[in-house]
Amino acid sequence: MTSTYRNHSHGVARGLDLYKMVAELLGKRTGYCKGLGGSMHIADQDINFIGSMGIVAGGIPIATGAAWGSKMKGTDQVALCFFGEGAIHQGAFHEGLEFAIKFEAPVLFVCENNLYAESTSSKYHLLHESTIGYVDHFDIKAIKVDGNDFEAVEAAAKECVSWIRKNKKPAFIESMTYKLSGQYEGDTETYKSAEEIAYWKSRDPLKSYKARILEVDPSVESQFAIFENENREHIKDAFSRAAKDPFPTIDDMHDAVYFEEGASA
Repeated sequence: MTSTYRNHSHGVARGLDLYKMVAELLGKRTGYCKGLGGSMHIADQDINFIGSMGIVAGGIPIATGAAWGSKMKGTDQVALCFFGEGAIHQGAFHEGLEFAIKFEAPVLFVCENNLYAESTSSKYHLLHESTIGYVDHFDIKAIKVDGNDFEAVEAAAKECVSWIRKNKKPAFIESMTYKLSGQYEGDTETYKSAEEIAYWKSRDPLKSYKARILEVDPSVESQFAIFENENREHIKDAFSRAAKDPFPTIDDMHDAVYFEEGASA
């Protein structure tokens, strides 16, 4: 899996250790990258979370290469690559897609279309109505899905992964969603209408999926409260532990830099 510089939800979903993630966020030596990667570059090779990229579309060629590597090794692994709709305009997207098709690299490209590239509406910057239009001339499976519907996303992902393994080609998912906060701390979001924000807040996937479960079985509501409290404590504990941890040393920083033999630091 490759992620974007907003990688924390992907990391949690993939199974990364929350404490080590938070330590990396805070630049601590106990973090996944010894505090040298920071918030935008969390990675864990042991579970194939191979990188989070600070460059828009930066993960696309890396995921494609990983997928090609799995093909060369003869495994049935599929690489999963996340990016936003703004990445469509980067050459790396088109190059990665064409390489994956040409060399039959088993990679699932997942475009999380949250309708804004920073503060620019997709209606303004996309040539096609949606990002599906950029891949519909390729002979690959492409699905547009409600990204706020957990079950729909899961079903689309399973369908695409099965298709990739059977057809030896990449596949593409456009997951339609929304960023429920601004692009940065202090973003006034004046580029969004109040009606648009209210509509998407009403479609918060966590709240809507919880409501769907309670509709089926109202008796589990008390379990939700327990679960939510446990998670709050888990997060609080991770931050509390990581805050006390040491920062990287000078030697740690040298470990991450290449020096030619015989050259002085």
